[in-house]
Amino acid sequence: MNEPALHEDPTRTTPIGVLRYASEYLEAALAADDKMGSKAGYEIVAPIPVLFLVGQSIELSLKAFLLSEGVSLRKLRYKYGHELHRSLRKAKELGLFNLVELSAEEQSVIELLDQLYSSKQLQYIVTGSKTFPSFGPLEKAALRLCHAVGGKVGYQPRNIPNAL
Repeated sequence: MNEPALHEDPTRTTPIGVLRYASEYLEAALAADDKMGSKAGYEIVAPIPVLFLVGQSIELSLKAFLLSEGVSLRKLRYKYGHELHRSLRKAKELGLFNLVELSAEEQSVIELLDQLYSSKQLQYIVTGSKTFPSFGPLEKAALRLCHAVGGKVGYQPRNIPNAL
């Protein structure tokens, strides 16, 4: 019998492990923002690498929640992929807002980030005009998600502020 791919083996990829990665990506985003974001030109929109890291953290926080609710790794990979919108919608269906209710503004900036994140525009340049999310509400949403999901799955995020 074929063994599952590493990323589809539930004994190797757990909600706690996924949330730990979410926390570390968010910690890296905040450190990069402290260093780069204080420079002129980044007063409202964070540097692209910071936005990517926050997107990665949000994706993994949502996936940790979905895993803890019984969504399979295979389904996460093939149905939800890197789309924040789809993952957030499913997480809301499964009760995420019983843990942490994101404001309309926080949901809106996640949706806006998803347009850039899921299309890989935060990794590979695509010229032309774009709309970027405001970093303050995005940072708050990522922090709140990470801490709330961490409480659910049994992992206490370290080295990031608690915005709950």
